[in-house]
Amino acid sequence: MDAVPVIYTRLGRAQSLNYFERLVALGIALCAISVLITAAWLHPDAHGMGTHMQLGLQPCGFLMRTGIPCAGCGMTTSFAYGVRLRMLTGFETQPFGLILCILTAAAFWGGLYVAVTGRAAHRILAMVPFKIHVALWPSLALVAWLYKIILVIG
Repeated sequence: MDAVPVIYTRLGRAQSLNYFERLVALGIALCAISVLITAAWLHPDAHGMGTHMQLGLQPCGFLMRTGIPCAGCGMTTSFAYGVRLRMLTGFETQPFGLILCILTAAAFWGGLYVAVTGRAAHRILAMVPFKIHVALWPSLALVAWLYKIILVIG
């Protein structure tokens, strides 16, 4: 009798995270939800920039000195639109800001899941190789910044 080769075998149950690791995950979830709640509290500026001034911050010094928006111009406004589920407006305002808003929401839910269940989420993150992350995120940020420059200047 020929034995069937073992292709996949789970060696017992995955080990649960310890309390400190779960507490770190809860901290990540709390930080993420605080950012989202702050964005919900703010009223998005109709000009696509300047929402951050509701937090008592100064206008963008880079924009004031050069006439060109910085890489972060419009991020807060985009977050404020994103938490209101006005995705298209958030994307038009600052595309990378909307991406970060969605990732912040994912960090909240992921952190909460890890904190409650004790299951590690590293396998989900490992699905995309590190080299792709290194190339993808800075490239998206640069394209979004160029888009914002064209939007403001043009």
